[in-house]
Amino acid sequence: MASAAGSGAGAGGAGDCEGEEQEDSSSSSHSVCDATEALDKLELDDEKKNIDELTVFREQWQRELESTPSPHKESQPPEPAQPREPAPPLTDEEKAKQLFIRGVELERGGKLYEAIQHYKRAIQILPDVETRLYEGSELRADTPEEEYEIEEVCHSEQAEDSEDEDAVEGEELVARLQRILTRKGHLFQPEYHSKGAHISWLPYEVVQLVLRWVVGADMDAGSLERAAATCRGLYVAAREPDLWRCMCVKTWGIDCGTPRAHGYANWRHMYIERARLNLNGCYISKTTYLRHGENSFQDHFYRPWYLIDYYRYLRFFPEGLVLMWTTAEEPAACVGHLKYRETKNSLGIMSGHYRLVGDTVVILIKKAVSEKTPASNTRFRARRKEAQEPHEQIFQLELQVCTVRSHRNWQLVWRRYAVSTRRDQWSAFELAPSKFPPFAFSTVRNYTAEAHAPLMQTCAY
Repeated sequence: MASAAGSGAGAGGAGDCEGEEQEDSSSSSHSVCDATEALDKLELDDEKKNIDELTVFREQWQRELESTPSPHKESQPPEPAQPREPAPPLTDEEKAKQLFIRGVELERGGKLYEAIQHYKRAIQILPDVETRLYEGSELRADTPEEEYEIEEVCHSEQAEDSEDEDAVEGEELVARLQRILTRKGHLFQPEYHSKGAHISWLPYEVVQLVLRWVVGADMDAGSLERAAATCRGLYVAAREPDLWRCMCVKTWGIDCGTPRAHGYANWRHMYIERARLNLNGCYISKTTYLRHGENSFQDHFYRPWYLIDYYRYLRFFPEGLVLMWTTAEEPAACVGHLKYRETKNSLGIMSGHYRLVGDTVVILIKKAVSEKTPASNTRFRARRKEAQEPHEQIFQLELQVCTVRSHRNWQLVWRRYAVSTRRDQWSAFELAPSKFPPFAFSTVRNYTAEAHAPLMQTCAY
């Protein structure tokens, strides 16, 4: 019994050991399965992560390829262009407008030389191309911003003018502008900001000197008026009484009097209204007449007639010098020879002096006659010498200064014309209107294109 129990116990112990071994094996298998599943899950997660990153990279790469032009596509030959209908030929006006607009673009870009070439070609095709472009509003402000800036400047100027609360009805413009400039404290003001020097930096005395150079020694009052139209500051500076007083004294002499004595408001009004000579051009008189020709040698019944045209030119200088020229040449070829005071004897230009008395100008011109070569026979040499002694030819002209319509001092009418070929012997001409037509003034820009000296200071008192 004891042995059986022992054996049973032994058997039971053995069975227990086997059960424990079976439990250990099953638990180890479960742990291995769990580890394997965890590893598989980690591998799947890594694969999914890699697949997602690869997908994102491919999509990004595809977008970059699409945005970047492919050299293969660029190297492909272009598709053949389809034949188009020929454009209609441009008219001369359209060609001129295109050339002018291109010149404007080049000038704005700083290419002045190329712009001038385009302007010249446009004007050769159509002389009034600029006028037509402005009428068609093709050269106006390019953008609304520029128009807005222009309107803003205009509004600011109007606002400044409206600030003049002391304005009096009927007040002169010069007095009003002087009050406005005095309140502002400066004569000029730059419209746009610039780094360079500006005329507003100059003192008033230097501005007056500049204006004296504008007038010049040749008395170019027209240039002074154009400078006065630039801005309000120059308008006031150009109305300086001393400027116009110097011009009046140089025109009529030291005894010209005062404006009140002659019934004028100021020196400028006196210079404009009083009779004087225009100095920025020359006076031209054209004479036309018929001359009978000789009978034809073959046909005695045929007698030709010739139409003769010739011109008389008068150029006046401020210091009292006058040039006179009688020639058959057209004015376009002659006025250039009268620019300088030195006469050209080979052309027949004569010089003299003039004086203005009221509205009449008196001219005296002397022309020396060349001496003749004496004869070889000396028997009557002394008698011939006395008879053939040369004398100066003296021409005396009296002309009246007249105003034609709105042109002041525009015409010179003949009043007297006499010539002296011998001593104290004068020959007066009958002044028929057909033979002595009046002189008409013609402006010559070349005469006042440059100033060699300023208007000098004079004293009239």
